[in-house]
Amino acid sequence: MSSALNQEASPSRHEIWKMFDRIAPHYDVLNRSLSLRRDVAWRKNMARYLPEGENLELLDLATGTADQILFLMKSTNRIKRAVGMDLSEGMLARGQEKVKASAWSEQIQLKLGNTMELPAEDQSFDVATISFGIRNVSDVGKGLTEMHRVLRPGGRALVLECSIPANALVRGMYLLYFRHMLPFVGGLVSGDAKAYKYLNKTVETFPCGNAFAARMEAAGFTNVQVRPQTLGLATIYVGER
Repeated sequence: MSSALNQEASPSRHEIWKMFDRIAPHYDVLNRSLSLRRDVAWRKNMARYLPEGENLELLDLATGTADQILFLMKSTNRIKRAVGMDLSEGMLARGQEKVKASAWSEQIQLKLGNTMELPAEDQSFDVATISFGIRNVSDVGKGLTEMHRVLRPGGRALVLECSIPANALVRGMYLLYFRHMLPFVGGLVSGDAKAYKYLNKTVETFPCGNAFAARMEAAGFTNVQVRPQTLGLATIYVGER
């Protein structure tokens, strides 16, 4: 990432769940509109990288309104049980409503949980996912190490995150949109412009591509893959335990 993108200090992630509590009522609608529904395609693409086997047990971190879990359940019948964890009670409440209305209410459990101190036993899941949440973790290395700890041998970590496009033209248009249009529309709809300025800044200051892959490797993951989505607007990272 260019030095120009790092001129501004990384925004504070301290108690960030309080911000998500505030924007929870509008989160899903804004996600769809501000991404032009590309977030739906990216979340569905996560299913391509699930580990082999049946009766998979899934842990979804920063689960929010349970979007990622529900898209995975719709995409495959190989997930036996799914646990979603988040620190935002407001987001979890919205997620619980969606889970109850789904066909998988008996298979999905949502609970409070900190990515850096997961309330889960060692080697207790086959796959751990986190979508648009890793950049909000105050200690990314610790969060990735925790994901590695709770995975069984042969399990996979799947990380979906916004990224900065490599193409100069696409990058310029993307940053123009992210710095100006996204905070304006997000603030107008949610009434919390500060939250959407934060989201913009975390994307620009967070390592992406090979830099993030190196962090996964440092946490113990092997065979790390970097899978850009839609011209590099987002990336799926795959790591094996």
